[in-house]
Amino acid sequence: MNDESRESTKRPQGGKNTERGRRTLRMTTVLAGAALILAGVQGPALAAPAPALSTATAETSHSVDITSTAETSHSVDITSTAETSHSVDITSTAEGFTAPATTRPGLTTFHASTTQAGKGWIGLARLRDGKGWNDFLGALSRALSNTPSDVPQGAKDLDDTATLLGGLVIHPGQPGVFTQRLQPGRYLLFDYLAVGDAEPRYHWLTVTGDTVDQGLAPTATIVSRNVPGAGPRFEVRGTLRAGRPLQYVNEIPGQVNELLLVRIADGTTEAGLKAYFDSMPDDGTFPPDSPFTSVSLGSLHLSTGRSTVVQLPVERARYAALTWSKDATDGIKLVKKGLFTIVDFR
Repeated sequence: MNDESRESTKRPQGGKNTERGRRTLRMTTVLAGAALILAGVQGPALAAPAPALSTATAETSHSVDITSTAETSHSVDITSTAETSHSVDITSTAEGFTAPATTRPGLTTFHASTTQAGKGWIGLARLRDGKGWNDFLGALSRALSNTPSDVPQGAKDLDDTATLLGGLVIHPGQPGVFTQRLQPGRYLLFDYLAVGDAEPRYHWLTVTGDTVDQGLAPTATIVSRNVPGAGPRFEVRGTLRAGRPLQYVNEIPGQVNELLLVRIADGTTEAGLKAYFDSMPDDGTFPPDSPFTSVSLGSLHLSTGRSTVVQLPVERARYAALTWSKDATDGIKLVKKGLFTIVDFR
């Protein structure tokens, strides 16, 4: 790679230290749930070894590689790879965020891995015209707040600010892949686990050039939707295969939503999960006696009407499919309204 193909930017300048402090405080409750999920929701900190992911599709697709490693500061380097490969690397570390300056439009496959616990949950978003990082951060923090009264207006602000296009919840030794169809223009890549930092990590990705359409073929689809007379539910279509691509679709009107997959203890029932979720307070903490036995894997938030295909190192086992998102109408956790189910991966 020639030096001319690299573009380097410094870390985002957040203004005065007092503003950084306010930003960190307002994101603290947002990340409280994420931190516990990262630790396994009072389950083991590490999941069982993951099966190897198939690379046959990735090798022929238009792709973005995301890797996170352990360093100690927050600079930003931008790197692009050879045009003939149609692929670029995004590397998130505690020291910096290396990402492509540009990529091509079309169905794009992002490959993600991390070697550092607590960093590397890379999300993808497209901001509305005239909106910037600070607009997005403020709206996101309110929409995902653990204060229910903040959520309805925050959800409206987020919808006016950006379209969320997914991303990955992953962990060291447990890489993943997600796809998204990109149009020409500018997108935002950001680390969910660093948005509350004094120096949050984000990067602008410009999409330009000829269209490439190559991606992953899912074996099953999970849809989040409102069921008349019942409320928000996950609906599984097809057969879930361990380590194989899975499509996630969010059809809930006016609601950003994620899909998390967490292994559950033997004998766990949907009634038992409901009782556990019903006992959860609104402050982002979790009750004892968790039914979960692994860290979570999954897709980060999608806006209404959006879909993504993810490939994750899930095993042949029973998982809870769930979300920690809050209802955009009243700020109550959607799991308390029934947005969870038990699924079997074969």
